[in-house]
Amino acid sequence: MKNLFIAFTILFTTSLIAQTHQIIKHDGETMDINFIKTANNLVYYTLPQSVEEKTISQYAVAQLNEKSKSDSKIISEKIQLNGKSDYKKVVVLKKHQTIGLKESGIITSFYGGTKGESPLSFSDNGEKRLKQNAALKGSAFIVILSNKPKDLKAAIYTY
Repeated sequence: MKNLFIAFTILFTTSLIAQTHQIIKHDGETMDINFIKTANNLVYYTLPQSVEEKTISQYAVAQLNEKSKSDSKIISEKIQLNGKSDYKKVVVLKKHQTIGLKESGIITSFYGGTKGESPLSFSDNGEKRLKQNAALKGSAFIVILSNKPKDLKAAIYTY
């Protein structure tokens, strides 16, 4: 009876520790993980044999495969840009949402506002200008560093 109890304990413990999911990133890299949840454009997970919670940008992850059920879930579609006209596809992220993406540079621009333009309108047009520059360079993600008059600046990210 004691041996049977130990055998069941080992079986259940092994299944809890086992790698349950696999992440496939847009750049082709795969990672074996224990999936926790997705929230705020982030995927939360732990690595095998670790209890430390880690995060990766939802935009960096293409697919999440569940190993035990052979089930897969699309996390995000890859954003394809074909020039400056695709600026509406460029996503503005916060710095903590870029984990797993590669920073490919910094873009700057100048936007001279018109007389009587509201601060909100200036901010929107500045963001539009930065998105257009990012789309021109083929980067699907930006983090706005400065949205001040005469000093528009953003970090651009790719897969």
